[in-house]
Amino acid sequence: MPKLTKTTGVLCVLLLTTIFIGTSFIGAISTEAQQIIKIFINGREIHSDVDPVIINDRTMVPVRFVTEELGMKVDWDGVNRHVLITNPVLENHEDEGLITIPADGKLSIMGESMISAQALQELMLANNPSAPAELPELYLQIGQDYGIRGDVAFCQAAKETGWWKYGGLVQAYQNNYCGLSATGQAATGNEDLRGADPSRVWFTEGVHGAIFKTPADGVEAHIQHLYAYASKSPLPAGKKLLDPRFVLVTRGIAQNWSDLDGRWAVPGVGYGKSILDDYYDRAINKSDNIMTPEEKIAKLEKDKQLLQLEVLRLQKLLEEK
Repeated sequence: MPKLTKTTGVLCVLLLTTIFIGTSFIGAISTEAQQIIKIFINGREIHSDVDPVIINDRTMVPVRFVTEELGMKVDWDGVNRHVLITNPVLENHEDEGLITIPADGKLSIMGESMISAQALQELMLANNPSAPAELPELYLQIGQDYGIRGDVAFCQAAKETGWWKYGGLVQAYQNNYCGLSATGQAATGNEDLRGADPSRVWFTEGVHGAIFKTPADGVEAHIQHLYAYASKSPLPAGKKLLDPRFVLVTRGIAQNWSDLDGRWAVPGVGYGKSILDDYYDRAINKSDNIMTPEEKIAKLEKDKQLLQLEVLRLQKLLEEK
């Protein structure tokens, strides 16, 4: 399954449709295939190395040439015999409704969540009916407060806890969903909190890792740790420090999930990509499966509108040349 975008096939069809709707192809079309056919985009004639032809009363236009004129990328899948047309600009617009997983794992940690709490909760409970049902909503809400992708952070927590079944050093009662301060050595109870709120996070002798007062505190500490990696800004106004390892992170050192390799986990080869491929990918599929036909239609209509807007933008650029 393609990892660049979950809507590649749909986008290709919509993109082709949009090009022919939004672009004027004006030429002297006749029943004689030998007659020269001219192509115009917004009144400007364009010239292709391969001339358009008329076959069985149908005008055939070179798709690569036309789409590349509009700023699109055209690839040929020789195995499946597919022409793949993508929009390089829209590939980066995850916050516009397109759920994407770059093949190299270079998905930014900062950003807007794309998966609903319902889809995350259904996936979580399918893997562990006893998991805390409130966590998906907490990750989305708190993630939004910090500008962190809460849905992917939730998937990271699923990886770290084994879908909240634990079984390692950290226990469920600690509300520690990403193994903060679980370094392999049990706490003494006298650990430095490094400015974290002692009424909401603490260490207990013999226990591995930090203990958080509530699930919400545990989620926020996790989000803060990601924030430390991805941003150099101070905590959002009104927020109290809950992550006892926040100040140990070189601020802004990891912009993407794949940048966590060897940092969050050691040696951590493929750690970030695993979050995306093994957990986030499943969340995307769950989100698609629980959508009603009406919701799917609405999403497709939104995607179509975005593509039409992008074509108009490219047309305007051509006019300004």
